[in-house]
Amino acid sequence: MSNIGAIKLLMILFVVNIIENNTAPVLIKAFINIPITFLIFSFVIYKSKFNTNALYAFSFGLYVDVISDSPIGLNAALFLMMAYVVNSYSNTFKLFSSIQICLFFSGASVFYIGFSHLFVNLENFSYLILFTSLIFNTFLFLIIAMLRFYFPFLASR
Repeated sequence: MSNIGAIKLLMILFVVNIIENNTAPVLIKAFINIPITFLIFSFVIYKSKFNTNALYAFSFGLYVDVISDSPIGLNAALFLMMAYVVNSYSNTFKLFSSIQICLFFSGASVFYIGFSHLFVNLENFSYLILFTSLIFNTFLFLIIAMLRFYFPFLASR
């Protein structure tokens, strides 16, 4: 996952966006929102050996805007901010434990949810969705991080 090609990432984001669009209506009934496309892109940037430039992040964000039917520039701006944060603190992440990294990505996902809800559906903005998504995403990331330790053959090499 450290050196993933642009075409392969485009296909992965397309498939993940379809999965996210199919699971979101079911999860929103339980007040849970999981931004899977944002998290996949963040994970790719986090695992990359090289710093991602701004044009790369912005263009993938525009691609996600087009395929997800969201306002043009919303995902582009959020992907750009995430790429900046991950690239700025890439050496600091090496000092963090898995739990701290899980908390960072769950906090970033809640920021993404809150920021996108401000633009997409301001009339239905709910702090309950933000809170339950934070708790659910944190436990989800912790379970994924624990899988790496308990099942080492599942870890990316």
